[in-house]
Amino acid sequence: MNPEFLEQLASDGIPITKTSRFELLTGGVSSEIYRIDTVGKTFVVKRALKKLKVQSDWFADVSRNDFEIKYLEYVSQFLPEAVPRLLGKGQGYFVMEFLDKGFANWKTLLMEGEFQESHAREAGKLLGRIHQYSYSENVVAEQFNSLQNFTQLRISPYLLRCAERHPLVAREILKEAERLKSTNECLIHGDYSPKNILISGKRLVILDCEVAFYGDAAFDIAFLSSHLLLKGLYHAPRNTNLENLVSTFLVTYGKQREGFQDFQKLQKRTAILLPMLLLARVDGKSPVEYLDPDRQALAREFALKQIVEKNSELQDIIQTWFKKLKNSTYLN
Repeated sequence: MNPEFLEQLASDGIPITKTSRFELLTGGVSSEIYRIDTVGKTFVVKRALKKLKVQSDWFADVSRNDFEIKYLEYVSQFLPEAVPRLLGKGQGYFVMEFLDKGFANWKTLLMEGEFQESHAREAGKLLGRIHQYSYSENVVAEQFNSLQNFTQLRISPYLLRCAERHPLVAREILKEAERLKSTNECLIHGDYSPKNILISGKRLVILDCEVAFYGDAAFDIAFLSSHLLLKGLYHAPRNTNLENLVSTFLVTYGKQREGFQDFQKLQKRTAILLPMLLLARVDGKSPVEYLDPDRQALAREFALKQIVEKNSELQDIIQTWFKKLKNSTYLN
């Protein structure tokens, strides 16, 4: 740990001694995250980085740390078990409980071939409740007026980068980027993916909410769906239960929002965005690390075709994707 940061923690009253043990945790690209064992206690300190840990130059305002704190505090009001408990905060960092025993990372489970529909069901239920609780709430909209943050962390590195690299579909992608920036209906996580979800029994805990933004519910839905589709691509041509997981996630989410928002329209917006996010995970600034060149090419080809065709039927996109994986016998 940087000596200056260590001194800052000590001066802020964080219980650190000469015998404290520090472990830099891995998995993210946007922050320094340390596990600290000290005085019979274990906790986590997280500090946002100005330059993200990717090959491309990607810079973001560290004020996003404040939005993560706000997200944890807000969600804890009505879903206290769904987020880590905050233990303290300071200039540019915060302290939270360390969740270890009994918890598994959902991404790790999926990569290892554990495809439980109950996990997708709980993920859909949780996301639906957060979106519904914050829906059309002006106070929350003001609290998470974080467009600059969302643009730096999602619009620019994902959509704008793909528009630069694929001029034939740039118009459609840029149109979607502008729509996302001007849609403000509920609190979204912005990074709702399996790597940011811990599971213990039926309890799901959300991590890494620094991209929190009062925006379009379709973004979170498409974001998680894209990750589940890509896990299917990773395991292809092995037959998995991931198509059912995506369906379970969407159905459960829809039940949470039933009667409050037109889910059919929401699904159509999700369908437009989904292939763009698939494309971003191979050609954006933060590509997934687990796809070989053949799988990257398949995702790219599929995404570009869907964008060109302007397919607005979400179920059709998902079914077509998994059908393509089953027929892609050239994948080892």
